[in-house]
Amino acid sequence: MMPVSRRALLQTLLLAPLAKISGLMNASAVADTSGTHSSPSSPTGIHVAPQLSSVHGSHDPWIEIRPDHLRHNARRIHSAVEERPVLAVIKNDGYGMGLVPSARTLESVDGLSGFGVVKLNEAITLREQGIRKPILLMGAVDESELEEAVRLGITPMVHRSMMNGAAGASLERLAARLERRISVEVKLDTGLGRLGVRDDEALDFYSELAGGDGVRIQGAMITFSEDREHDAQQARRFESLMERVREQGIDPGRMHAASTTPLLRYPEFHYDMVRPGIGLYGVYPQAEQRKDDSLDLRPAFALRCRVADLRPLKKGESAGYGRAYVAERDTWLATLPLGHADGWQRDAAGCARVRINGEHYPVVGSVSASHTLVDVGKEGRVRIGDQVTIFDWESGSRPEEISEACDISNYDLLMHLSSRIPRYMKEENS
Repeated sequence: MMPVSRRALLQTLLLAPLAKISGLMNASAVADTSGTHSSPSSPTGIHVAPQLSSVHGSHDPWIEIRPDHLRHNARRIHSAVEERPVLAVIKNDGYGMGLVPSARTLESVDGLSGFGVVKLNEAITLREQGIRKPILLMGAVDESELEEAVRLGITPMVHRSMMNGAAGASLERLAARLERRISVEVKLDTGLGRLGVRDDEALDFYSELAGGDGVRIQGAMITFSEDREHDAQQARRFESLMERVREQGIDPGRMHAASTTPLLRYPEFHYDMVRPGIGLYGVYPQAEQRKDDSLDLRPAFALRCRVADLRPLKKGESAGYGRAYVAERDTWLATLPLGHADGWQRDAAGCARVRINGEHYPVVGSVSASHTLVDVGKEGRVRIGDQVTIFDWESGSRPEEISEACDISNYDLLMHLSSRIPRYMKEENS
């Protein structure tokens, strides 16, 4: 055996990790083992999804899911809209609760017509995980991506700017290739100014879709601005446009416009179907809706952790970066292993309260990337390892109460929760 020089040995040790990384990347280009799909038009052509261990520390934050509450909310909404069909919008990883758990929990609920998502990978994931209900893909896709979606029975939402402005021709080509009609829903812009076919283009667009044999127009949708006066104008434009489409001999299909806030505000605009999102998860978007509580919505998940550290702080002493908290009296501080890197809001400091052993204590100082400080007052009230509830379904700890106290959007509070936080089912009787 030839002797190995020190320099050669060091080079081998330094390059070995790089070789391993290169091998992993090459393997990912051949076979996607992450359960995700890489777009053929992505800049690199390689999608590497980092995987974390499924082992979690006993103090790490976790989310408890109440599927019985989710089903309760869906039933309450279905009843409130006079048993119109409910399209369950479970976009953005199920508003933080989890995409697949949401779909599996809701799929059997009477009155649920299907699911709405925005991202192509969400729609495909639902099919791969065995979800059979109809799926409406409410985000933009191009022609090459659309084929896989249609093969999986996913209904695209279409508008003028999609597929290089030639949605009708693209859909006809795809229908011929697949030898089947393709069901679509049309996205209209009646005043939100975001996505959709504008009023002055709509009749031509409908004629384009209806001009061939390959497309079936299943429905039409708008999104309200949630300004009351403007929403009424949007509804009038929507209804007028649908009437003009019918006068051309084209059936526009089912009409729908009401997400959670319009569903609660405008019963006259429930149309043929409603599409709640955050309301399914038991959270009212607006403070006045929470106070009215007309639907008896029940938050469907809780965010919890355990006290990681406990220490005394004398009057005048400080804690946190930049001395963010200075004690006005002798007190005790609890450190929670939860921070803004987990999706917990920075703005919670100074206004939010968390529950420990049945009592509520203020979040103080600043929320750092991985930790939160809580003033628990006198010694002995709290111990290291005690369970902490950031929010759940109990009065005094609901997400809306934190949102209102801290002027934080409910959507930010829920949808920013990290996917690294484990989710656990907590089934109980509804």
